[in-house]
Amino acid sequence: MKKSRIFSMIMAASLLIASVTAGLADQNNTIKVQAADPVVICIDPGHGGTGGRNLGAQYNGISEKQVTLITANAMKAELEKYENVKVYMTRTTDTVMSLKDRADYAKAVGADFLYCIHFNSSIAHDLYGSEVWISAYGSMYQQGYSFASVETAQLQALGLYQRGIKTKLGSQGDYYGILRYATADGVPCALIEHCYVDHGVDLSFLKKSNSYQLLGIADATAVAKYYHLKSAALGVDYSGYQNVSVAAPKTPVANDLTAPEVCRIDSAVYDKKTKTVTAKVTAKDSGSPIIYYSYSFDGGKTYSYLLPWDRTKTTDTVSIPNPKGASTLIIRAHNQYDFYTPSSAYTIN
Repeated sequence: MKKSRIFSMIMAASLLIASVTAGLADQNNTIKVQAADPVVICIDPGHGGTGGRNLGAQYNGISEKQVTLITANAMKAELEKYENVKVYMTRTTDTVMSLKDRADYAKAVGADFLYCIHFNSSIAHDLYGSEVWISAYGSMYQQGYSFASVETAQLQALGLYQRGIKTKLGSQGDYYGILRYATADGVPCALIEHCYVDHGVDLSFLKKSNSYQLLGIADATAVAKYYHLKSAALGVDYSGYQNVSVAAPKTPVANDLTAPEVCRIDSAVYDKKTKTVTAKVTAKDSGSPIIYYSYSFDGGKTYSYLLPWDRTKTTDTVSIPNPKGASTLIIRAHNQYDFYTPSSAYTIN
Protein backbone atom coordinates (compact mmCIF):
# COMPACT_ATOMS: atom_id res chain seq x y z
CA MET A 1 0.00 0.00 0.00
CA LYS A 2 1.29 3.47 -0.82
CA LYS A 3 2.19 5.66 2.14
CA SER A 4 -0.21 8.42 1.08
CA ARG A 5 -3.13 6.00 1.11
CA ILE A 6 -2.14 4.66 4.53
CA PHE A 7 -1.82 8.18 5.91
CA SER A 8 -5.25 9.22 4.61
CA MET A 9 -6.80 6.08 6.14
CA ILE A 10 -5.17 6.84 9.47
CA MET A 11 -6.21 10.49 9.58
CA ALA A 12 -9.78 9.66 8.60
CA ALA A 13 -10.03 6.95 11.21
CA SER A 14 -8.58 9.12 13.95
CA LEU A 15 -11.47 11.54 13.72
CA LEU A 16 -13.92 8.70 14.45
CA ILE A 17 -12.31 7.53 17.66
CA ALA A 18 -13.60 8.92 20.94
CA SER A 19 -10.72 9.77 23.25
CA VAL A 20 -12.59 10.45 26.46
CA THR A 21 -15.90 9.81 28.15
CA ALA A 22 -17.78 12.68 29.67
CA GLY A 23 -18.67 12.80 33.34
CA LEU A 24 -20.01 15.22 35.89
CA ALA A 25 -17.57 17.52 37.64
CA ASP A 26 -16.43 16.30 41.02
CA GLN A 27 -17.60 18.67 43.72
CA ASN A 28 -14.57 17.73 45.80
CA ASN A 29 -12.12 18.60 43.03
CA THR A 30 -9.68 21.36 43.93
CA ILE A 31 -10.10 23.20 40.63
CA LYS A 32 -10.46 26.98 40.97
CA VAL A 33 -13.70 28.01 39.31
CA GLN A 34 -14.28 31.75 38.92
CA ALA A 35 -12.19 32.33 42.06
CA ALA A 36 -11.70 35.81 43.51
CA ASP A 37 -7.98 35.49 42.81
CA PRO A 38 -6.91 34.76 39.22
CA VAL A 39 -6.15 31.23 38.09
CA VAL A 40 -2.36 31.04 37.83
CA ILE A 41 -1.02 29.03 34.92
CA CYS A 42 2.62 28.14 34.31
CA ILE A 43 3.66 26.99 30.83
CA ASP A 44 6.91 25.08 30.39
CA PRO A 45 8.33 24.99 26.83
CA GLY A 46 10.30 21.74 26.85
CA HIS A 47 14.06 21.53 26.31
CA GLY A 48 16.12 24.58 25.36
CA GLY A 49 19.86 25.15 25.14
CA THR A 50 22.74 25.81 22.77
CA GLY A 51 25.15 23.37 21.18
CA GLY A 52 24.18 19.77 21.81
CA ARG A 53 22.49 20.40 25.14
CA ASN A 54 18.84 19.55 25.71
CA LEU A 55 17.69 19.98 22.12
CA GLY A 56 14.87 17.46 22.24
CA ALA A 57 13.77 15.62 19.09
CA GLN A 58 15.58 16.69 15.93
CA TYR A 59 13.98 15.33 12.74
CA ASN A 60 12.81 16.53 9.34
CA GLY A 61 14.18 20.02 9.89
CA ILE A 62 12.24 20.34 13.16
CA SER A 63 14.02 21.21 16.42
CA GLU A 64 11.86 20.38 19.42
CA LYS A 65 13.41 23.07 21.61
CA GLN A 66 12.32 25.70 19.06
CA VAL A 67 8.80 24.51 18.28
CA THR A 68 7.91 24.02 21.95
CA LEU A 69 8.59 27.72 22.44
CA ILE A 70 6.42 28.64 19.45
CA THR A 71 3.52 26.58 20.78
CA ALA A 72 3.99 27.84 24.34
CA ASN A 73 3.97 31.47 23.20
CA ALA A 74 0.76 30.87 21.24
CA MET A 75 -0.78 29.18 24.28
CA LYS A 76 0.15 32.12 26.51
CA ALA A 77 -1.19 34.70 24.06
CA GLU A 78 -4.49 32.85 23.72
CA LEU A 79 -4.91 32.30 27.46
CA GLU A 80 -4.36 35.98 28.15
CA LYS A 81 -7.49 36.74 26.15
CA TYR A 82 -9.49 35.21 29.02
CA GLU A 83 -10.52 36.98 32.20
CA ASN A 84 -9.32 35.97 35.67
CA VAL A 85 -6.12 34.25 34.59
CA LYS A 86 -2.42 35.00 35.08
CA VAL A 87 0.12 33.24 32.87
CA TYR A 88 3.84 32.61 33.45
CA MET A 89 6.44 30.77 31.37
CA THR A 90 9.45 28.88 32.69
CA ARG A 91 11.54 30.11 29.76
CA THR A 92 11.04 32.66 27.00
CA THR A 93 14.42 32.23 25.26
CA ASP A 94 16.68 29.35 24.18
CA THR A 95 17.86 28.66 27.72
CA VAL A 96 19.07 25.54 29.53
CA MET A 97 16.91 24.91 32.58
CA SER A 98 16.78 21.86 34.85
CA LEU A 99 13.54 19.98 35.40
CA LYS A 100 13.66 20.77 39.11
CA ASP A 101 14.11 24.48 38.42
CA ARG A 102 11.09 24.41 36.09
CA ALA A 103 8.88 22.81 38.75
CA ASP A 104 10.25 25.08 41.48
CA TYR A 105 9.54 28.14 39.34
CA ALA A 106 5.91 27.04 38.94
CA LYS A 107 5.63 26.69 42.70
CA ALA A 108 7.30 30.09 43.27
CA VAL A 109 4.75 31.93 41.11
CA GLY A 110 1.87 30.15 42.86
CA ALA A 111 0.85 28.13 39.82
CA ASP A 112 -2.41 26.22 40.02
CA PHE A 113 -1.18 23.98 37.19
CA LEU A 114 2.05 23.41 35.24
CA TYR A 115 1.73 22.54 31.55
CA CYS A 116 4.81 21.06 29.87
CA ILE A 117 4.91 21.51 26.09
CA HIS A 118 6.64 18.76 24.10
CA PHE A 119 6.84 16.96 20.77
CA ASN A 120 7.68 13.31 20.30
CA SER A 121 9.81 10.83 18.36
CA SER A 122 10.24 7.06 18.54
CA ILE A 123 13.19 4.73 18.16
CA ALA A 124 11.74 2.89 15.16
CA HIS A 125 10.02 6.03 13.78
CA ASP A 126 6.78 4.08 13.57
CA LEU A 127 4.54 5.83 16.13
CA TYR A 128 2.19 8.77 15.59
CA GLY A 129 -0.39 10.71 17.57
CA SER A 130 -0.78 12.75 20.77
CA GLU A 131 -0.50 11.63 24.37
CA VAL A 132 -0.64 13.30 27.78
CA TRP A 133 1.48 12.05 30.70
CA ILE A 134 0.29 12.72 34.24
CA SER A 135 1.34 11.86 37.77
CA ALA A 136 0.34 8.44 39.06
CA TYR A 137 -0.36 9.73 42.57
CA GLY A 138 -3.49 10.79 44.45
CA SER A 139 -4.98 14.21 43.76
CA MET A 140 -2.22 14.93 41.22
CA TYR A 141 -3.50 12.00 39.16
CA GLN A 142 -7.09 13.12 39.70
CA GLN A 143 -6.50 16.66 38.49
CA GLY A 144 -4.10 15.56 35.76
CA TYR A 145 -6.59 13.07 34.33
CA SER A 146 -9.42 15.59 34.41
CA PHE A 147 -7.38 18.15 32.47
CA ALA A 148 -5.89 15.58 30.10
CA SER A 149 -9.39 14.47 29.13
CA VAL A 150 -10.08 17.99 27.90
CA GLU A 151 -6.69 18.30 26.23
CA THR A 152 -6.96 15.07 24.26
CA ALA A 153 -10.39 16.11 22.99
CA GLN A 154 -8.98 19.43 21.77
CA LEU A 155 -6.06 17.75 19.98
CA GLN A 156 -8.36 15.16 18.45
CA ALA A 157 -10.50 18.00 17.08
CA LEU A 158 -7.41 19.15 15.15
CA GLY A 159 -7.25 15.73 13.48
CA LEU A 160 -4.45 14.24 15.56
CA TYR A 161 -4.69 10.58 16.52
CA GLN A 162 -4.94 10.02 20.28
CA ARG A 163 -2.56 7.66 22.09
CA GLY A 164 -4.23 8.35 25.42
CA ILE A 165 -3.70 9.58 28.98
CA LYS A 166 -0.75 7.79 30.51
CA THR A 167 1.28 7.28 33.67
CA LYS A 168 4.72 5.76 34.13
CA LEU A 169 6.41 4.73 37.33
CA GLY A 170 10.15 4.67 38.01
CA SER A 171 12.34 3.81 40.96
CA GLN A 172 11.74 7.25 42.55
CA GLY A 173 8.04 7.59 41.85
CA ASP A 174 6.78 9.20 38.65
CA TYR A 175 9.21 8.26 35.88
CA TYR A 176 9.26 11.70 34.26
CA GLY A 177 11.27 14.12 36.34
CA ILE A 178 9.06 17.14 35.72
CA LEU A 179 6.02 15.24 37.02
CA ARG A 180 7.98 13.96 40.00
CA TYR A 181 9.32 17.39 40.98
CA ALA A 182 5.98 19.13 40.42
CA THR A 183 4.22 16.54 42.56
CA ALA A 184 6.79 17.07 45.32
CA ASP A 185 6.09 20.82 45.08
CA GLY A 186 2.34 20.25 45.27
CA VAL A 187 1.70 21.58 41.75
CA PRO A 188 -0.53 19.54 39.39
CA CYS A 189 1.28 18.91 36.11
CA ALA A 190 0.60 17.55 32.64
CA LEU A 191 3.26 16.69 30.07
CA ILE A 192 1.70 17.18 26.64
CA GLU A 193 3.34 15.27 23.78
CA HIS A 194 1.56 16.92 20.88
CA CYS A 195 2.65 14.62 18.05
CA TYR A 196 5.63 12.85 16.47
CA VAL A 197 8.08 14.88 14.41
CA ASP A 198 9.55 11.73 12.82
CA HIS A 199 6.39 10.18 11.31
CA GLY A 200 4.65 11.14 8.10
CA VAL A 201 1.14 11.03 9.56
CA ASP A 202 1.89 13.78 12.09
CA LEU A 203 4.19 15.63 9.70
CA SER A 204 1.22 16.07 7.38
CA PHE A 205 -0.34 18.14 10.16
CA LEU A 206 2.83 20.00 11.16
CA LYS A 207 3.40 21.11 7.57
CA LYS A 208 0.15 23.06 7.64
CA SER A 209 0.30 26.82 8.01
CA ASN A 210 0.43 27.96 11.64
CA SER A 211 0.26 24.37 12.92
CA TYR A 212 2.34 25.08 16.03
CA GLN A 213 0.21 28.11 16.86
CA LEU A 214 -2.93 26.03 16.39
CA LEU A 215 -1.59 23.54 18.92
CA GLY A 216 -0.98 26.35 21.40
CA ILE A 217 -4.51 27.65 20.92
CA ALA A 218 -5.87 24.13 21.47
CA ASP A 219 -3.84 23.87 24.70
CA ALA A 220 -5.16 27.23 25.89
CA THR A 221 -8.74 26.27 25.07
CA ALA A 222 -8.33 23.07 27.09
CA VAL A 223 -7.13 25.10 30.07
CA ALA A 224 -10.00 27.57 29.68
CA LYS A 225 -12.55 24.76 29.61
CA TYR A 226 -10.96 22.98 32.55
CA TYR A 227 -11.00 26.14 34.68
CA HIS A 228 -14.38 27.34 33.38
CA LEU A 229 -12.98 30.63 32.09
CA LYS A 230 -14.72 33.37 30.11
CA SER A 231 -13.43 35.64 27.35
CA ALA A 232 -15.31 38.68 26.14
CA ALA A 233 -12.63 39.16 23.49
CA LEU A 234 -13.22 35.66 22.07
CA GLY A 235 -16.95 35.63 22.82
CA VAL A 236 -16.80 32.36 24.75
CA ASP A 237 -17.95 31.30 28.20
CA TYR A 238 -16.94 27.91 29.57
CA SER A 239 -18.59 28.42 32.97
CA GLY A 240 -20.86 25.45 32.38
CA TYR A 241 -18.22 23.09 31.01
CA GLN A 242 -18.37 19.66 32.65
CA ASN A 243 -15.01 18.12 33.43
CA VAL A 244 -14.43 14.39 33.50
CA SER A 245 -14.31 13.28 37.12
CA VAL A 246 -12.18 10.48 38.56
CA ALA A 247 -11.48 9.57 42.16
CA ALA A 248 -8.06 10.25 43.63
CA PRO A 249 -6.39 6.80 43.70
CA LYS A 250 -5.20 5.43 47.05
CA THR A 251 -2.26 3.68 45.38
CA PRO A 252 -0.19 4.78 42.37
CA VAL A 253 -1.78 4.15 38.97
CA ALA A 254 0.92 2.03 37.36
CA ASN A 255 1.59 1.85 33.64
CA ASP A 256 0.78 -1.33 31.74
CA LEU A 257 3.91 -3.46 31.29
CA THR A 258 2.32 -6.41 29.51
CA ALA A 259 1.29 -7.21 25.95
CA PRO A 260 -2.36 -7.72 24.94
CA GLU A 261 -3.78 -11.02 26.16
CA VAL A 262 -5.61 -11.81 22.93
CA CYS A 263 -4.98 -11.20 19.25
CA ARG A 264 -6.88 -13.59 17.02
CA ILE A 265 -7.97 -13.70 13.40
CA ASP A 266 -11.49 -15.11 13.28
CA SER A 267 -11.81 -15.06 9.50
CA ALA A 268 -9.97 -13.74 6.44
CA VAL A 269 -11.45 -13.69 2.94
CA TYR A 270 -9.65 -12.57 -0.24
CA ASP A 271 -11.45 -10.59 -2.95
CA LYS A 272 -9.70 -11.14 -6.31
CA LYS A 273 -11.37 -8.12 -7.92
CA THR A 274 -10.27 -5.58 -5.33
CA LYS A 275 -7.17 -7.54 -4.25
CA THR A 276 -8.02 -6.99 -0.61
CA VAL A 277 -8.48 -9.22 2.41
CA THR A 278 -11.45 -8.66 4.69
CA ALA A 279 -10.42 -9.93 8.10
CA LYS A 280 -12.40 -10.27 11.31
CA VAL A 281 -10.01 -9.70 14.21
CA THR A 282 -10.43 -9.99 17.99
CA ALA A 283 -8.00 -8.15 20.28
CA LYS A 284 -8.17 -7.77 24.07
CA ASP A 285 -6.03 -6.14 26.73
CA SER A 286 -7.13 -5.75 30.35
CA GLY A 287 -4.31 -3.33 31.18
CA SER A 288 -4.65 -0.62 28.52
CA PRO A 289 -6.55 0.04 25.29
CA ILE A 290 -5.60 -1.48 21.94
CA ILE A 291 -4.75 1.53 19.77
CA TYR A 292 -3.03 0.17 16.63
CA TYR A 293 -2.84 -2.96 14.53
CA SER A 294 -0.36 -4.05 11.87
CA TYR A 295 -0.30 -6.98 9.47
CA SER A 296 2.14 -9.34 7.79
CA PHE A 297 1.86 -11.50 4.69
CA ASP A 298 5.33 -13.07 5.00
CA GLY A 299 5.00 -15.09 8.18
CA GLY A 300 5.90 -12.20 10.48
CA LYS A 301 9.22 -11.24 8.88
CA THR A 302 7.93 -7.75 8.05
CA TYR A 303 4.86 -5.80 9.11
CA SER A 304 2.84 -2.94 7.69
CA TYR A 305 2.64 0.58 9.04
CA LEU A 306 0.65 0.87 12.25
CA LEU A 307 -3.02 1.42 11.54
CA PRO A 308 -5.73 2.76 13.88
CA TRP A 309 -7.71 0.22 15.86
CA ASP A 310 -11.29 1.10 16.71
CA ARG A 311 -10.88 1.03 20.48
CA THR A 312 -14.63 0.97 21.03
CA LYS A 313 -14.62 -2.64 19.78
CA THR A 314 -13.10 -5.92 20.89
CA THR A 315 -13.80 -7.55 17.53
CA ASP A 316 -13.53 -5.52 14.36
CA THR A 317 -13.55 -6.13 10.63
CA VAL A 318 -10.64 -4.60 8.73
CA SER A 319 -9.85 -4.34 5.03
CA ILE A 320 -6.23 -5.03 4.09
CA PRO A 321 -4.67 -4.58 0.63
CA ASN A 322 -3.18 -7.83 -0.69
CA PRO A 323 -1.97 -6.99 -4.20
CA LYS A 324 0.23 -10.10 -4.51
CA GLY A 325 -2.47 -12.51 -3.36
CA ALA A 326 -0.59 -13.81 -0.34
CA SER A 327 -2.09 -16.93 1.20
CA THR A 328 -1.44 -16.35 4.92
CA LEU A 329 -2.01 -13.42 7.26
CA ILE A 330 -0.72 -12.43 10.71
CA ILE A 331 -2.16 -9.50 12.67
CA ARG A 332 -0.42 -7.76 15.56
CA ALA A 333 -2.44 -5.84 18.17
CA HIS A 334 -0.59 -2.93 19.82
CA ASN A 335 -1.67 -1.44 23.15
CA GLN A 336 -1.43 2.10 24.52
CA TYR A 337 2.04 1.44 25.93
CA ASP A 338 3.34 0.01 22.64
CA PHE A 339 3.45 -3.64 23.65
CA TYR A 340 2.07 -5.96 21.00
CA THR A 341 0.84 -9.51 20.51
CA PRO A 342 0.79 -11.32 17.15
CA SER A 343 -1.98 -13.64 16.08
CA SER A 344 -1.35 -17.12 14.81
CA ALA A 345 -0.85 -17.34 11.07
CA TYR A 346 -4.22 -17.64 9.34
CA THR A 347 -4.82 -19.24 5.94
CA ILE A 348 -6.74 -16.79 3.78
CA ASN A 349 -9.87 -18.13 2.13
